[in-house]
Amino acid sequence: MRLVKLVSLAYMSISFLCATDNISFLSSLKQEKLDIDRQKIELESKNLKYNWIKQITGSYSTSTIDGRYSGDTNSDTLSVMFDQPVFKSGGIYYAIQYAGANREFLRLNATSNEQNIIKSVISSWLDIKKYDLQINRQGYLIKNAKIDIIRKQEQYESGFLDSSFLDQAILTKTTFEKILIDMEALRYSQLMTFKSLSDSNYMDITPPTFAMIDQNTYINNSIVLKRQNAQSKRAEYLKKMTITNYFLTFSVYANYQDVANDINLDDTYNQMGLRVSVPLIDVNRGRTIEIQQLEHLKSKIEVQDIEVEESNLYRDSIKKIELLNKKIDIVTDDAKLYDSLLVSTKELFEAGEKTVHDVDTLYNSKQTMILDREIYKIDAQKVFLNLYAKMYGEI
Repeated sequence: MRLVKLVSLAYMSISFLCATDNISFLSSLKQEKLDIDRQKIELESKNLKYNWIKQITGSYSTSTIDGRYSGDTNSDTLSVMFDQPVFKSGGIYYAIQYAGANREFLRLNATSNEQNIIKSVISSWLDIKKYDLQINRQGYLIKNAKIDIIRKQEQYESGFLDSSFLDQAILTKTTFEKILIDMEALRYSQLMTFKSLSDSNYMDITPPTFAMIDQNTYINNSIVLKRQNAQSKRAEYLKKMTITNYFLTFSVYANYQDVANDINLDDTYNQMGLRVSVPLIDVNRGRTIEIQQLEHLKSKIEVQDIEVEESNLYRDSIKKIELLNKKIDIVTDDAKLYDSLLVSTKELFEAGEKTVHDVDTLYNSKQTMILDREIYKIDAQKVFLNLYAKMYGEI
């Protein structure tokens, strides 16, 4: 296979950009949004990890009792209350484990989103580059079309062709010119897409080049598969947390009250204790547990399903690369043939047996073959890009 230098992915998706000049491809606004997402994930994960720790609640109240005989009585109460589960038949442990699995899932999800944006930037750059090549190629087709018009005009004026052949040559040239305008419009639209994703100048960027990796490497580093594995772990711990909700719970509690009124002046109450509780009747218990068990089972099946999908995606990419390499071989051979014909035609032109139009036509055709080869190489890079953007970790 006509493969190029292997570029590896390192931690997070920024290294997916590993360009030689270390230019950050993403716009500052998009980088800022991604940074906020990462910070939010870490904060939410810490919240979830310590969510089992209850609040210490404080309250203050003041009241006035209007007594018929004793007159008004003012009362002020200050209280501090604490009620904390310390053992939930494994529920606290599973809650902490769930928080860890959830953090891993969210991190992978954020990484996937980030790499999709980076993929869009590189894909947009490749599309612009492809349009540049196609526009250049179209220019050579137009040159040949103009030469064909000159030839047919000469033949028409000499009486060797009727006007329909000349008319067709003119229409072909016009069609090529309209296609060129459409290509320029598409290139401009793609450039605007690039500018919406990146602050960098298109001309200043050199994206990494990608090469084929083996299937095991791809599957083992598939971010989609890693994310689904994290989701499966999350479902497993959520199932176990749900089950422990119906077991024994041990809690410690404390209550401090300071009451001041006009009668007793001041009185303080301190209360501490241990509470044991267990749900006795819950009509939805069986169904609630079964729902979480089914969710866990579904998540494990989805891991296998995604592995099949990713394997098929890899094989499809391999096939696309094989077909593109065949096209590259064809145009490479054609370019060599045109090169040989060009050499002999130049010799005949110098001998006066061929015209300059013959030389120019062959040269223009040879250039279209060379540009076709570069276009197919970009198509191959887009196939590689789709694979690399879905991988996570060092390869």
